[in-house]
Amino acid sequence: METLPDWVCEITSPGHERKDLFTNFMALQRYQVPFYWVISPEDRTLIAYQLVGEHYHVVFSVECATAEQVKAARIPPFEETGIDLGYVFFGNHE
Repeated sequence: METLPDWVCEITSPGHERKDLFTNFMALQRYQVPFYWVISPEDRTLIAYQLVGEHYHVVFSVECATAEQVKAARIPPFEETGIDLGYVFFGNHE
């Protein structure tokens, strides 16, 4: 890759947790990708990291138990747009 992204969103896969949660995390941190999200559909969790200096720091985390729990999450780097995490984890429940 010649141009590094400003943001990466990783969706974990059963059986690939080490790669998803450690190997990719360390590589993206080493290449200084500013924002890294990890979404676990099985656990209905989202953890957002932001690069501060040379290391990632958690800037947002949530575990969604219901579709209504987080309707307008403001997650860096997209704080200006509310993200419906109920839709992300449960699909369209209008």
